[in-house]
Amino acid sequence: MPVCKSVKPSVVGLVLLFISAAVMAQSGEFRVTEVATQVDDGLLSVNARLEYALGPTVSEALENGVALVINQTASLERVRWWWRNAVLVNQQRRYRLQYHAMSRRYVLTRLSNGESRSFRSLDALLARLGHVEGWPLLPREQMSADGRYRVGFASNLELEALPRLLRTVALVDSDWKLSAEALKQPVTLP
Repeated sequence: MPVCKSVKPSVVGLVLLFISAAVMAQSGEFRVTEVATQVDDGLLSVNARLEYALGPTVSEALENGVALVINQTASLERVRWWWRNAVLVNQQRRYRLQYHAMSRRYVLTRLSNGESRSFRSLDALLARLGHVEGWPLLPREQMSADGRYRVGFASNLELEALPRLLRTVALVDSDWKLSAEALKQPVTLP
C-alpha cells in the first residue's frame, strides 16, 4: 500500500523552490534583478538592483584577509536592425571588499575615488553594493528622439585581482566564478 497516493503539484513546486534557494546560498551567485533608466537635468542615468551571494569558499577567503574586487558594468547601445548594435557607453566601476578582523567590520571601497564605507555584516555590505542609483550614462541631447536604445548592467568578481597563488586555484574552481549576466532593457525617452 503506497504511503502517499497523490502529491499536489503546488507542494512539489514549493519544495523545489526551497531546495534551489538553499543551493544558491551555499554555492554563491551574482544576479541582476532589475535595470531601469531615468532622465534628470538632461542626463540619462541607470538604476539597478543586484543580488550578491558569496559561497562559503569565497566568504572564508574574505574573512581570512583576502581582498575581493567586484566590477559593475553599465552599457548603452543604439539598436540597429541592419548591423550590430552601436555601443555608445560602456562604463565600469570597481569595488574592493575587505574584512578587518580587529574591528570586525567589512569595508567597501570604490577604487576610482577611494571612497569607503564600513558595515557590521557582509550581508549589509552586499545589499548596499547591489543598490545602484543614478549612475550617469549620457546627456539626453546626444540621443536622437527616433532612435531605439537599450541599457545593460552586469557584474563579476575580478579573479585577476586575487593574490597569485589563490588566483591559480580560483581559475579552475567553480566557487570563484561569480558573475551576473548582463540584463538588458529598452530605454524609453521622455
